[in-house]
Amino acid sequence: MKPGVDQGVRGVSLLVCGTGGKTFAVPLGAVRETLRPLPVSPVPGMPGFVLGVARVRGSAVPVVDAGVLTGGRPVEATRWITLSADAHRSVALAVAAVTGIRTLPMSDLEQLPPLLGGEGPQLFSGIASRDGEFLLALEASHLVPDGLWDRLAGVTSS
Repeated sequence: MKPGVDQGVRGVSLLVCGTGGKTFAVPLGAVRETLRPLPVSPVPGMPGFVLGVARVRGSAVPVVDAGVLTGGRPVEATRWITLSADAHRSVALAVAAVTGIRTLPMSDLEQLPPLLGGEGPQLFSGIASRDGEFLLALEASHLVPDGLWDRLAGVTSS
């Protein structure tokens, strides 16, 4: 079963959050926890959406600004969402607010139109339209590009 998929309703459960100007969601199956923001150590040479690294439950975790990542302004974070990027890595997503959990039928979550998908790894795993608004689902495993994980590993292991 895919992460975030509820067997009983055959839908996808999403944690809905926002940057203050945009609303988006992350698959609930990828969420490890939400927490208050912690001190961040900047890492030189990182893209603007990477705030740095923070110690979360004893591990160094990259912190991504959801506002900059989604093409907007830097977020004034009130919460972090730690997500499983893969079996061994986590990333913290700095957001302005976590507004709740929404379960959508799988048929409501569509692939992005090709023009919105762009080149390279897909930042968004799907899009849904509910109550007259679009809800973009972030792909947790693509929040930090593969090349940056290697650079971050060098910083976090020292």
